[in-house]
Amino acid sequence: MDKRVLILSSAYIRFDAVIDGLPGGSSLGDGLNYTFAPGGKGITAALTCRALGVDSILCGAIGDDDFGRKIERFLDRAGVDRRFLSKYERVRTGLYLTLYENGRGHRSMVFRGANDRLSKADIETSFMVYPDALYIQNELPYDLSAYAVNIARSKNIPVIWHPCAPAARGGEILPGSFETVIFDASEVASYCGVDPSEYEKFLPAAMALASHIKAKYYIIRLPDRGTFIYDGLHHEIAGDYPTTYLDENGASVVYGAAFTAAYLKTGGSVGKAVKCAAAAYAYSSSNRGDAASVPSASDLVRFLKKDR
Repeated sequence: MDKRVLILSSAYIRFDAVIDGLPGGSSLGDGLNYTFAPGGKGITAALTCRALGVDSILCGAIGDDDFGRKIERFLDRAGVDRRFLSKYERVRTGLYLTLYENGRGHRSMVFRGANDRLSKADIETSFMVYPDALYIQNELPYDLSAYAVNIARSKNIPVIWHPCAPAARGGEILPGSFETVIFDASEVASYCGVDPSEYEKFLPAAMALASHIKAKYYIIRLPDRGTFIYDGLHHEIAGDYPTTYLDENGASVVYGAAFTAAYLKTGGSVGKAVKCAAAAYAYSSSNRGDAASVPSASDLVRFLKKDR
């Protein structure tokens, strides 16, 4: 039987556009290309877990509009369980807008829409699937995330917390004990006050995290250096895989979700899970798009063979 992960996050329609630059004042500029498709952190995580052989159940919210129906059809085709993707009337489905300035980075804007309508009742109902793990991001209000973590703890369900964002100013850390917490290096200081920007700070940053957050494993992804793994006593650094860095916009989410899928499939092997996550990140960041850059298991096999 496949392992099952409950993903508590957001659902959006993604509008990605490539432009030469933003026009000034009231002038009209010409765009180069655009895509319009379901995406966002929750959908990307659900697609990644499903592509890597884990049953993914997405708990989130959409509106009763054309965008919401588009997301439903998309998830059905991908094999993602959307029974707990709540649909709310008279509210728009969330929209995530990203403008890629050709060769000069990108700018994003989010319209949360129905994502703000998810309730504690919606979350409680989703646990009826008896998941093998809860994967949670900082995509929903703190009280809802904390409520979900408390339910998981009461049912002895391991929680993998992957914030995918720095801590909000004055924001609270989710309660309880986690199976794994996953951070990009740029996020760490906002949670514990220590920036792992230099080699000598890797271990102090992990120890500082451990003083604020109780977890079995602490995972810190270090750009161009690999992944720092800490279990409260021992630490190691796992290597990265080559990438073209074409588009990192959805790669961080792919990393965390790939770790979750591999961790469940290997019975809790953190080393194998980090290796899979690193390969998934390299694949995703070498391809354009958010959900469109999610690798399948066969994609990763081909990618790893190519980069030996």
